[in-house]
Amino acid sequence: MDTYQARFYDSSGNAPDLVQVQVGTGKILVCGTAFGIPFEDVQLQVGGHDGDRFKLVCERQNVAIVSEDRALLHALAEAACGTELGKQAAHADQKIGKRGTNNFRYWATVVGAVSAIAITAYLLLDPLSAAVATMIDPSFEVKLGEMLAKTDKLDKRSVNFKRVSKIGNQLTAQLEKNPYKFRFFVKKDKEINACAYPGGILIVNSGLLEKVSDDDELAGVMSHEVGHVIHRHTLKQALHNCGLITCLSLISGGVGGAGDAEKLETAFALAQKLESLNFSRAQETDADLTGLELEVKAGYKGDGLISFFKRLEKEESALGKGAAPLFALLSTHPMSADRAARIEAELKRLRKENANVSPRE
Repeated sequence: MDTYQARFYDSSGNAPDLVQVQVGTGKILVCGTAFGIPFEDVQLQVGGHDGDRFKLVCERQNVAIVSEDRALLHALAEAACGTELGKQAAHADQKIGKRGTNNFRYWATVVGAVSAIAITAYLLLDPLSAAVATMIDPSFEVKLGEMLAKTDKLDKRSVNFKRVSKIGNQLTAQLEKNPYKFRFFVKKDKEINACAYPGGILIVNSGLLEKVSDDDELAGVMSHEVGHVIHRHTLKQALHNCGLITCLSLISGGVGGAGDAEKLETAFALAQKLESLNFSRAQETDADLTGLELEVKAGYKGDGLISFFKRLEKEESALGKGAAPLFALLSTHPMSADRAARIEAELKRLRKENANVSPRE
């Protein structure tokens, strides 16, 4: 019987165990133990930064098995054929195959003139969206952000609003070149998330405020979002999602006319919710490093983002699939080991450079 590498999570909240699993008759077995999960108790979810990781959740036993081994999906699809799990495994395998753009076997199947044209068009989107973004004046970007964010219904008076505004102003005061007047708001939403809109509007959900343990963790999340604004990542990604035709249209017609804000607002709304944008690894790194510098200069510890994400990951693993709607921050800004290592290395350097900055109490 074949074995597959995976990580095993239980309700203890401890770090996951690296295990070998097997697909038996009607069960998923953990090698070296008597533990097994019946097929009918398993729900399969696909996630990860590249959409190539899947999770097998058993709510009844409050455990989860996470793996990136597609051979395990093949085995589940065959062994559980005709069941709900079998259908989920087959669908997940197909989905991962489509998203595995760096996988040689995937690209080997992408042949023909039509596929080549599609790939070329996609590769053109990054430079095109960046080109359109440089054409948009910051003042025009502010107007666009105001139209998209709809801040009139957001919290501007509560204690939470004052806390978010105070931290946000402390962070943005450290910016040397800032074309935006940052504004901070609180949204009553249990989803654990924060969102930066073009032009410097930053919205923190009440669910995130309830989950952070201190101001250092909150500053870590907020400074990262400020970094996305400064690098215009939200604007670039939204333009990227609008597609090739929209970008070419804006380049040929110019940006900034009377009807362009409405045109962009409609395109962004059709492309994707700004709260759900997935940034590239390079963009996440830029936002991390910019935000980290602001934190340290403002007197915060700087390790709040990592500690917050580590705690969320443990809680998500313990809760299983029911956590998916709540932990939105993990799906849009996943904290990989490489990303955490870069932050920690940069934090050491910044602490040495800013040793004279008084820590906040």
